[in-house]
Amino acid sequence: MNIQAYFNEIDEKVKHAYAIANKARALGLDPADTVETPIATTLAEKTIGLISVVYPQLNNKEVIERILELEKEYGQLDTTVAFKIAEEVAKEKFCKFKDLMESMDAGIRVGFAYITLGVVSSPIEGFTGLRVGKTREGKDYLMAYFSGPIRSAGTTASCVVLMLIDYLRETFGFAKFDPDENEVKRYVTENYDYHERVNNLQYLPTEEEIAFLAKNLPIQINGEASEDREVSNYKDLARVETNFIRGGMCLIFSEGLAQKAQKGLRLLKGVKEKGLKSSGWDFLDEYIVLHKKREKGSADTSPTYIKDIVAGRPVFGHPSRSGGFRFRYGRSRTGGFSATAISPLTMGISNQFLSSGNQLKIEKPTKGCAITVCDSIDGPVVKLKDGTVKRMKTFEETKKLYKDVEEILYLGDLLFSLDDVINRNYELLKSGYVEEWWDLELKKAAGEDNPDTKLDSFNVVFEKAVELSEKYKIPLHPSFIYYWTQIDYDGFLALIDWTAHGDLREGKLVLPYTKVDRERFAKGKRTMELIACEHLVGIENVILEEKDTKPFLLNLGFDVENLTMESFEAKLDELSLVVKEKGNVLEIINKLSKYKIKDKAGTFIGTRMGRPEKAKLRKLTGSPHVLFPVGNEGGRLRSFQAACDIGNVTSEFANYYCNTCKGDKIYRKCETCRADCELKEEEQGFGKRGKRIDIKEYFESAKKLLGVRGEELPVVKGVRGMSNKDHSIEPLAKGILRAKHNLNVNKDGTIRYDMTEMAFTHFKPGEIGTSPEKLRGLGYEKDIEGNLLERDDQILELLPHDIILPSCPETLDERADDVFLRICKFIDDELEKLYKLDKFYNANTKEDIIGHYVVCIAPHICTATVGRIIGFSKIQALLASPFMHAAMRRDCDGDEAAVMLLMDLLLNFSKKFLPAHRGGTQDAPLVLNTHISAGEVDDQILDFIMGAYPLELYELAEQGKHSSELKVDNVKKRLKDGKDTFTGIKFTHGCSDFNAGVVNSSYKLLPTMHEKVSAQMDLCKKIRAVDVEDVARLIIERHFIRDTRGNLRKFSMQVFRCVGCNEKYRRPPLIGKCGKCGGRLIFTISEGSILKYMQPALDLARTYNSSPYLLESLELTEMYIHSIFGKEKEKQEGLGKWF
Repeated sequence: MNIQAYFNEIDEKVKHAYAIANKARALGLDPADTVETPIATTLAEKTIGLISVVYPQLNNKEVIERILELEKEYGQLDTTVAFKIAEEVAKEKFCKFKDLMESMDAGIRVGFAYITLGVVSSPIEGFTGLRVGKTREGKDYLMAYFSGPIRSAGTTASCVVLMLIDYLRETFGFAKFDPDENEVKRYVTENYDYHERVNNLQYLPTEEEIAFLAKNLPIQINGEASEDREVSNYKDLARVETNFIRGGMCLIFSEGLAQKAQKGLRLLKGVKEKGLKSSGWDFLDEYIVLHKKREKGSADTSPTYIKDIVAGRPVFGHPSRSGGFRFRYGRSRTGGFSATAISPLTMGISNQFLSSGNQLKIEKPTKGCAITVCDSIDGPVVKLKDGTVKRMKTFEETKKLYKDVEEILYLGDLLFSLDDVINRNYELLKSGYVEEWWDLELKKAAGEDNPDTKLDSFNVVFEKAVELSEKYKIPLHPSFIYYWTQIDYDGFLALIDWTAHGDLREGKLVLPYTKVDRERFAKGKRTMELIACEHLVGIENVILEEKDTKPFLLNLGFDVENLTMESFEAKLDELSLVVKEKGNVLEIINKLSKYKIKDKAGTFIGTRMGRPEKAKLRKLTGSPHVLFPVGNEGGRLRSFQAACDIGNVTSEFANYYCNTCKGDKIYRKCETCRADCELKEEEQGFGKRGKRIDIKEYFESAKKLLGVRGEELPVVKGVRGMSNKDHSIEPLAKGILRAKHNLNVNKDGTIRYDMTEMAFTHFKPGEIGTSPEKLRGLGYEKDIEGNLLERDDQILELLPHDIILPSCPETLDERADDVFLRICKFIDDELEKLYKLDKFYNANTKEDIIGHYVVCIAPHICTATVGRIIGFSKIQALLASPFMHAAMRRDCDGDEAAVMLLMDLLLNFSKKFLPAHRGGTQDAPLVLNTHISAGEVDDQILDFIMGAYPLELYELAEQGKHSSELKVDNVKKRLKDGKDTFTGIKFTHGCSDFNAGVVNSSYKLLPTMHEKVSAQMDLCKKIRAVDVEDVARLIIERHFIRDTRGNLRKFSMQVFRCVGCNEKYRRPPLIGKCGKCGGRLIFTISEGSILKYMQPALDLARTYNSSPYLLESLELTEMYIHSIFGKEKEKQEGLGKWF
């Protein structure tokens, strides 16, 4: 399908859905009579659509057209556009405001929204207002207020918005802020208090950095009190309104300004070059010098990824340690955009902890990544308990052999997209010698059109590899070289000595390994293991099969084509002369071998498991079906049936009045006469607070409307109370329908399915369970080779709005196909029974859902993006184009996103349901994007590589050059050249099936923490790259001790809970039972939660030789716990402990 025709079809289908939803909402059953999420396709429309939530007068075409004009003048996404439109809005060129402060506030929000692509809530929630203060000389200066949601803007945008505010300060002639010494010290103290007592800052500046910035601030960075802790010093300052810690101020000061000053100043200088004047931040040049001194003098070299270890989630490699994941450049059909790939065999050997969608925390070049599979890269090399060294071949074999593995010598490859290295501005990491590098060298030596270059570089036989190396003078193929850089000279000598005592039998190298020989040749045997040379251990011999003997001896310089026992012995005599001179093993090998032998190892990456994969229905506390208060009368389950037994509910409801029935109501439309009701002002002694309603009457009315009987209904659950501004509620009938279909409501009235994000660009029909016929109807007419789509195994290029949902057969959670089928049935019931309209979906099987539209939204953003379902995979992740993830301002480093059915959003979402507290609009679809534009999404997409990787990459990486020196075909280049960015995307590594490997991590399947930790430590003991004693120490220090002491502290401060109605008490009533319902009271922090990690921690400390200090610390904590709860006098033990 032509890409423009594809976008046009989306537009038509969405407009059709809007028409039906508007017809339904016109009946007046919802808080608003029209759909509350406007469509916005351009950045200008998204920006104004978002800010019109705060300033409705800005929602006019004139502002949008002006932004588009500025984009033509200065360039799309240019910071100058944000500054200019902010200035013009503040000067009231498009509409009027109450006063100058309000117009400047509106201008800042519009500019900030443009900088953040109009998708996050920071411009309406993170920036909370602008006020005027007085300098010590009595002049007016600006105070900018920020709150916690500023974090969603990102650090760079947070820095730039401060520069934007100062630009307006200078434009309108306000004085600069003039902090005194105590105000400067307050900034220092408060940032450190926040970091140490509230939450870790991503970046904590030094005291010197904070003081320097604070002294020179042109505006006062302020914020609302967000914590219940006071600052430790410098209180009661005249120009700081609160003594409590201001979280928003700390976030924007440290993570925004202090961390991103250099990048922010570069963007500001770009604005000034285009004629705009701003001088308030000129001092940052001096700060950057100070900041760089701090970076040079930094002494903390401990890797961040391993510091925050979680019990039950294994470490797969300590920093850069041999045997961990081998770094490899490339991208499979899945992966890229911060997602990486590993071999399915590596998943199998990880005791199934690693699975598709899993997050890895990594040492370099990024902080984290989600993982998927690629079966064309190297898997693990293991040593079995009998001493045999084996390279894994199949997934099933790997799973079966896990229990027989003594040591995992090499975990396998981590396939890392080059664009992620470039995007992080990182040095090129050296790659081991791999098939794709060899292929590029062959093409360079032989010429692109040479028939020899047409072979599959991943399947080259030994004889052909030798022939090509001989013919074109290229290095030996990677399949036939070894990890020579991972052994030392002494080990190499021991290997040569052992080889010299072997003999050849039927083309196999047979080495002595009797009981006596095992001790003598132990070092030689270990060296053979470390170079990853496969061998079989027999009763008295170690045997290399013919396929392993030839490459092993060729590496050592033997003529393997004319190999006899005589020539073997003669060559050994030569060897002894060459290896006498001590040196680098790889250099010695290259002296011995006829062909060039490259370094197979390259760079090893330290990793640990992060969050497990996720795909599940979102449920609020109590798993409600409807946004309708059930109060305390709903009991522990918050059910309407329990409330009906009591007969009434007391809660906060909107105060409507029906002029026809002359009575108070809770809905906009009277449920008796169907007339519109009038919202009355709250009266003294009556209104929103504590209004009592006859719940039985409303429940029966809803059942009658839907035509259902009570015995057909499951338990219908509501919420305790509404936290929105006017206490608007959903029709109770919607909750009955959701309960019928076993669905739960979110805070905004929608039903959401949360998933780990995963990028992919190509797929096969067979992988997603959709027939070629169905896909042709969706626009997938040809495969990537230009052939008509006819088979299940053809590779197709993904269209930008299309998504694949998870249908994992092994998950313990609800599968997306089941959930979305139920949502379709719920929407059809809602349309037919509540709105009296025709059904929309008519879906009976999951195949009926394919082709329908959904909306995708990530946490902290306010713009949802339309998606189209084209199939289902076994992976517990949202499989979508990198452009879709960028539209949600997210990458695939373990982030999550949610998906809603389009009609569910249009019918059931309302802004009036959103919580009234700060941050309530985060994660709410205030605007809908129906057309992804590569130039208007997160700028990480600009580095996404569209073409093949050049030979220059490997050559520059070998020299340790910076990634910026490499020129590649990426999205940025295509946009510049005016080319299509959505088609013609290449991948570097094939994959037979992206559903292969593990699809449900054992971390999720193991039921108890004890079993998780046992399995974790069992795996860590096997991996050569892991220091198991350090892992035990980190689990105890970073998880067990903290959790135990934290719960112990909470135990003394806990509240008590009623088992009947869930009422909580700080102190139990004197009558010893619940004062409301007479129920039994219980602890909220139990003894078990304190003791649960105590014994596992002590066992780990004793088993893995933890330091005496750590062991004693645990024993003292245990003694303290026993002093509170007492010690068990008798305890049943297993006999195995004593024998």
